[in-house]
Amino acid sequence: PLGLSHFGGAFIYTMKDNLVDLGIVMGLDYKDPRLDPHSIFQQFKTHPLVRGILKGGKAISYGAKAVPEGGYYSLPRLFADGLLVVGDSAGFLNSQRLKGIHLAVKSGMIAAESILKALIGNDSSRTVLSSYQTCFESSWARDELWKVRNFRQSFQRGTMRALVNTALQYVTNGLGLRDPLPALSGHTLMKRLVEFHQEPPRLPSQPFNNKLTFDKLSAVFLSDTAHEEDQPCHLKVKDLDICHNRCSLEYGNPCQHFCPAKVYEMVPAETEERLQINFTNCVHCKTCEIMDPYQIILWTPPEGGGGPEYKNM
Repeated sequence: PLGLSHFGGAFIYTMKDNLVDLGIVMGLDYKDPRLDPHSIFQQFKTHPLVRGILKGGKAISYGAKAVPEGGYYSLPRLFADGLLVVGDSAGFLNSQRLKGIHLAVKSGMIAAESILKALIGNDSSRTVLSSYQTCFESSWARDELWKVRNFRQSFQRGTMRALVNTALQYVTNGLGLRDPLPALSGHTLMKRLVEFHQEPPRLPSQPFNNKLTFDKLSAVFLSDTAHEEDQPCHLKVKDLDICHNRCSLEYGNPCQHFCPAKVYEMVPAETEERLQINFTNCVHCKTCEIMDPYQIILWTPPEGGGGPEYKNM
């Protein structure tokens, strides 16, 4: 199944009387390999209206993750021998509303009913657990996802066309102009540097004051991310030769831009720059798996359950 994704980043500021949760969501199917979602977010906070809201506040938390927005047509098979897939892992998210908690809860409730049957019958085979998928297909959760099944895919074809298609979806129960609407994996839309040689960088380097705007490492600190530094790197790169000799020339190593935690860093070596993976910074957003143009980065669970410790996100 094909899953479309968004990058989501958020800061929480504590004010005199309350908390302000500020975030940005952007599609992970952009064309410019130098685009940096984190920098765009910092620039957004400098807008006078946003700056005014945050004035006098203090940042207390930060987080970032990829949001699964492929919709109904991207849902995997939800069951197998001895397991069920629920919530965000299954892609239960209403892309039109950017909401998924209620769908995650519903999927957990349906899964619990199937698990109970398995426990009573002492049988956790896929045959028994398939009742989870059957119950989902007859639930309101399926109906909600079905109505927005082509919403996210529309926006790969330009904003104006997407708005027209979205309006039609409202009156055609999600059908729109075409059903199913074809979609491309985000990384396939990224263009090579040569196609941007006449354009300036997406965003100039900007100073960070660590009050309103934050560099990536300061943001990682606010996420309470922690990993044991002597453990094996949980981010596997299948072919470093591609990173050093192909990606640097063709795309300018976009991993150092799209990663919100400065995990991937090109550092000087004897004859050329080499990729350094600062895996202890990783906030487990999994953007790298989605946006790597060569699809050679593999995220694996770290030892000891390391990662961000979100308290207010």
